[in-house]
Amino acid sequence: MSKFQISRHGFAFVGLATALITLIANVNVLAQPYERSAELDSSISFHFAALAQHKIHYASSGNVEKPGVLFIHGTPGGWGAFENYLESTQLQRDFFIVSVDRLGWGESPLASKLIDGDFDLQARAIKAVMDQYPTKKWTLVGHSLGASIAPKVALYAPDSVDSLLLLAGSLDPKLGKPRWYNWAASTWAISSLIGNAMKYSNREIMGLRKQLKLMDAELRLATLNADLLIIQGGNDKLVSPKNPNYAATKWQSTFNTIEVMQLSDEGHFLPWRQAPLVVQSLYKLRAAQEQP
Repeated sequence: MSKFQISRHGFAFVGLATALITLIANVNVLAQPYERSAELDSSISFHFAALAQHKIHYASSGNVEKPGVLFIHGTPGGWGAFENYLESTQLQRDFFIVSVDRLGWGESPLASKLIDGDFDLQARAIKAVMDQYPTKKWTLVGHSLGASIAPKVALYAPDSVDSLLLLAGSLDPKLGKPRWYNWAASTWAISSLIGNAMKYSNREIMGLRKQLKLMDAELRLATLNADLLIIQGGNDKLVSPKNPNYAATKWQSTFNTIEVMQLSDEGHFLPWRQAPLVVQSLYKLRAAQEQP
């Protein structure tokens, strides 16, 4: 083997190793900074909804007679990302609170392969949960990829969703393109070295731009009787702080109102670092809906 061949193979190995290390580092960053309770609060109950051959697992708490709040997690994630909200006695008094395991996560297994992180199937699965409570009005709270999917849910359930709270979500299709390490993780060499959760998370990110383009086209043609509040960190390293401006401009005729809150020094993990603001925003959206 020539020196050139050794160098070439050496560079290829270094490149793959660098891609793997970068991917793992970024997935570790994506790992949401919350801790699940060692013992579940007795006020939280668990259920399943059905969509064709799929089972959708979700947790709930609060007063079933009150307006609904439905949390949608990012990637990776699960219902427990919002456990603290479900345990809040304040929220339990005033809302019926639901947190889902999106299809492919937690106890919501995939009965068939999801292609490109399909928003359509994810949204219909979440709507199946909402359909368990057919007369209820909902505020959808999405974080990260969950915030990207939430407007699609509203398109499927326009009579049930009256407000959306989007936290650090990719909304602009041009800003939702995969990064180089996502492409690297899609190759056989890297994919074979990472776990199933990382593979599936990467698949969702790889399909994000396509799904955002499809949803954006639908939203521009729709008129939803819902208020939209977007909160974004100006120091977010995972989702561009430019996303809210896109929604506020392109979707202004889609929603009743659109409000953007930019937190200049905040990063990506708003549900945990800005929990009081999230709670305050839920009450603000509900008050707006209850005005005569």
